[in-house]
Amino acid sequence: MSGTPGIEVIPLIKRELAELEDAPSDSVASGRRAALWRAQAQAARLDRTIEDLRNYCLESLKPRRFIDEGDSEYLRGYREGFQVVLREVRRLES
Repeated sequence: MSGTPGIEVIPLIKRELAELEDAPSDSVASGRRAALWRAQAQAARLDRTIEDLRNYCLESLKPRRFIDEGDSEYLRGYREGFQVVLREVRRLES
């Protein structure tokens, strides 16, 4: 299943983005949107598989040096967005 094209995840990401449109606009929601848009851009590349998308999300979740992520609501939302994509990828693969 790892050879499945990443574009298979796009409808799931779009659904998550649509749900965020109804949510209040705050730093956490902005971070989630940013992560979802980035994941969607990766998934849209025709040479990307679901496995590539998973690796991209996992790489994006790694802690960054010199950034105090504990104080940033935006970064919390950003991480949550990538976690949502990973959850959808697992569901798609099962």
